[in-house]
Amino acid sequence: MAKKQFSGNKQNKKKSQTRAIIIGGVILLAIIVAGILIMQSSSSAGEFITVAKQTWPQPDGKALGPANAAVVVQEFSDFQCPYCRQFHDTILNKLISQYVATGKIRFEYHHFIVIDGNTGGNESRRAAEASECANEQGQFWDYHNMLFANQKSEGSGTFSDVRLRAFAASLGLDTTKFNSCFNSGKLAALVVKDENLATSDKLQATPALLVNGVLVQNPIDYTIVQSAIDKALGQH
Repeated sequence: MAKKQFSGNKQNKKKSQTRAIIIGGVILLAIIVAGILIMQSSSSAGEFITVAKQTWPQPDGKALGPANAAVVVQEFSDFQCPYCRQFHDTILNKLISQYVATGKIRFEYHHFIVIDGNTGGNESRRAAEASECANEQGQFWDYHNMLFANQKSEGSGTFSDVRLRAFAASLGLDTTKFNSCFNSGKLAALVVKDENLATSDKLQATPALLVNGVLVQNPIDYTIVQSAIDKALGQH
């Protein structure tokens, strides 16, 4: 009897060890799979340029500068538009430092989706909607910079949904809130509202720049933009 009892204990011990090994293997496999999924999710966004957050003068949603400014400059833009990026890179910072930061003008950004019509895609619209979700967290202007910093050829997948979400994460936005906003499309109507404004102003191309409602003929020539703003300021 003693020998049989010992044998039974030995078998039970082996079974316990086997179960422990199996359970450990399952847990290890789950960890590996989870790690792979996380890596795939991260790598699917590919490489992109990160931008540093800035301090913006009197930010108010998609506007900068005093709400009661006598001169209002409106930009109508498409995040995929190469000329819009040129305006962003060569004109905008000058306007901000010379006119917005000094309280002379209010600068407003408005969406005007044109590139999707050329490509048959929806990257411009999705980028615009993503920027509205960033705006919901008070981060429109940094996200706006992120988009232009990463602009590539039209319809190239640069503004795929997964990359737009990755941009938000890199800026430190609340990703749960951002993704919920972005996935639901709840702010898409704000993009359409801007488009309707562009249509009512009979705009036909991007970037379009209005100074107190008057269209600037060449918005990527700073001397022309400056002259239009100074003229408007001189009238007040």
